[in-house]
Amino acid sequence: MVNKISNINVNEASKIIQEAKKSLSTHIAEINGKNIQSWIDYSKEIEIAFKFPTCRSESIDFYLDFMRDLDWLEKDAYILMIHNYEMFLINDLSTKKMIMDDFNEIIFPWWQEEVVSCVVGGKIKPFNVYAVE
Repeated sequence: MVNKISNINVNEASKIIQEAKKSLSTHIAEINGKNIQSWIDYSKEIEIAFKFPTCRSESIDFYLDFMRDLDWLEKDAYILMIHNYEMFLINDLSTKKMIMDDFNEIIFPWWQEEVVSCVVGGKIKPFNVYAVE
C-alpha cells in the first residue's frame, strides 16, 4: 500500500467517491480549493472535513497531530478530495507546497508504517489525497 497524492479529473473523482461510499469504513473528506486562499482557510476546512474534536487547528503542529490521529472517525481508510485544485492557494504557492509536502513527508509515512510502532494497537491505514482539476 502506498499513500499518495494523485491528480485526477472530475469524472475520476466521482468514480472514486462512489466506490468509497460502498465501504462504510472509509472517511471521505472533500474541500473546495476555490474557498481556500490562506493557511487559516485550509485549517478551518480540514477541521470540518475531518471532524476535529476541538477547534484550534490554526497551529500547524496541532493540525499535524490530528491528521496522524483520526481515531474519533472510527474508519479504516481516509480520502481527501481537493476540488478545484488549480484554485487552491493560488496566490500562496509556498503554503500550498508546505501542505502537500507535509502529506508526503509526515502524514503518509505515519499511516503507512509509523503508526504501528508508535501507537499501542496502531494499524496501517490507506490515506490518499486527490487533487481534482
